[in-house]
Amino acid sequence: MEECPRCGWPESEAYEVLSRHLTSEGVVTYTRCACGEVQVRVRRFEPGPAAGGTAVAGGAADVSASDAS
Repeated sequence: MEECPRCGWPESEAYEVLSRHLTSEGVVTYTRCACGEVQVRVRRFEPGPAAGGTAVAGGAADVSASDAS
Protein backbone atom coordinates (compact mmCIF):
# COMPACT_ATOMS: atom_id res chain seq x y z
CA MET A 1 0.00 0.00 0.00
CA GLU A 2 1.59 3.30 -1.08
CA GLU A 3 -1.35 5.66 -0.64
CA CYS A 4 -4.15 6.12 1.85
CA PRO A 5 -6.98 3.84 0.76
CA ARG A 6 -9.50 6.52 1.67
CA CYS A 7 -8.11 9.67 0.03
CA GLY A 8 -4.90 8.79 -1.85
CA TRP A 9 -2.54 10.81 0.40
CA PRO A 10 1.03 9.40 0.03
CA GLU A 11 1.95 7.14 2.97
CA SER A 12 5.51 8.46 2.87
CA GLU A 13 4.14 11.85 3.99
CA ALA A 14 2.40 10.98 7.26
CA TYR A 15 0.20 13.93 8.18
CA GLU A 16 0.47 13.33 11.94
CA VAL A 17 2.41 10.80 14.03
CA LEU A 18 0.20 9.78 16.95
CA SER A 19 2.65 7.47 18.70
CA ARG A 20 5.68 5.29 18.12
CA HIS A 21 6.62 2.17 20.10
CA LEU A 22 9.59 -0.18 20.15
CA THR A 23 8.47 -3.84 20.08
CA SER A 24 10.18 -7.21 19.65
CA GLU A 25 9.19 -7.10 15.94
CA GLY A 26 10.49 -3.59 15.26
CA VAL A 27 9.05 -0.09 15.55
CA VAL A 28 5.26 0.30 15.47
CA THR A 29 4.02 3.75 14.46
CA TYR A 30 0.42 4.98 14.61
CA THR A 31 -0.19 7.77 12.08
CA ARG A 32 -3.15 9.86 10.98
CA CYS A 33 -3.69 10.81 7.35
CA ALA A 34 -4.86 14.26 6.25
CA CYS A 35 -8.38 12.79 5.81
CA GLY A 36 -8.40 11.45 9.39
CA GLU A 37 -7.72 7.76 8.60
CA VAL A 38 -5.57 6.13 11.31
CA GLN A 39 -2.92 3.65 10.12
CA VAL A 40 -0.53 1.33 11.92
CA ARG A 41 2.91 0.88 10.38
CA VAL A 42 5.58 -1.64 11.35
CA ARG A 43 9.24 -1.08 10.53
CA ARG A 44 10.90 -4.45 11.08
CA PHE A 45 14.43 -4.82 12.43
CA GLU A 46 15.64 -7.06 9.60
CA PRO A 47 16.48 -5.48 6.25
CA GLY A 48 14.07 -6.13 3.43
CA PRO A 49 10.92 -4.81 1.74
CA ALA A 50 9.03 -4.31 5.02
CA ALA A 51 11.87 -2.30 6.58
CA GLY A 52 10.46 0.95 5.18
CA GLY A 53 7.40 0.97 7.39
CA THR A 54 4.69 -1.08 5.77
CA ALA A 55 1.16 -0.09 6.75
CA VAL A 56 -0.39 -3.16 8.34
CA ALA A 57 -3.78 -1.80 9.40
CA GLY A 58 -6.11 1.11 8.89
CA GLY A 59 -8.68 2.36 11.32
CA ALA A 60 -11.71 4.55 11.68
CA ALA A 61 -11.25 8.29 11.36
CA ASP A 62 -12.83 8.88 14.77
CA VAL A 63 -9.99 7.27 16.77
CA SER A 64 -8.35 9.90 18.95
CA ALA A 65 -4.63 10.12 19.72
CA SER A 66 -5.26 8.98 23.31
CA ASP A 67 -7.03 5.84 22.01
CA ALA A 68 -4.08 4.91 19.82
CA SER A 69 -1.39 5.00 22.52
